[in-house]
Amino acid sequence: MYLALVYFPQIDHPGFHAFRNTYEPYASLLREHLTFVFPVPGSIGQEKLESHIAEVLKHWDPFELHFNRLDKTVDHWLFWTPGEGKELAVRLHDELYTGILSPHLKADLPYTPHIGLGLFSTENYDFNDPYAELTLDTPRYQKARKKFEELNLDLWCTVDHLALLRLNSEYTECTELLRFSL
Repeated sequence: MYLALVYFPQIDHPGFHAFRNTYEPYASLLREHLTFVFPVPGSIGQEKLESHIAEVLKHWDPFELHFNRLDKTVDHWLFWTPGEGKELAVRLHDELYTGILSPHLKADLPYTPHIGLGLFSTENYDFNDPYAELTLDTPRYQKARKKFEELNLDLWCTVDHLALLRLNSEYTECTELLRFSL
């Protein structure tokens, strides 16, 4: 079992959902979200993690993000990323990865706040091996990127809550456990 912490933006655009359902392999597991704490082993202790999150969030107010950019990662995910507000999202992520979460920070993978749109590798992605070398499916990626750009989406949202999630070890089930307010 794993625990994760995410923000759920409200995106009411059928084209966005159709796109994500086509290209995001985990769309049926977890709706669109911005991850602040990536899955960590449940052995960390849910109550300890809840306490840590609550302590960090005591010093935070809601903040705005403007999603208006596309980025492709080295492992061939297409991310929708914020321009404005990005620094605050990074700062919150960094503050969360202190204390009991500090051993779980992947310092060699810089944090990019994002909403995942799709995976464009010819191989399956393995969350337990984020360093695996994957091959880009270039035609599929180029077609999808163009399709998303044609949706002409521009999202402003207010990060005012974070949701603690439990995922099973196979990444096939996800349950929201608790919501925290900023």
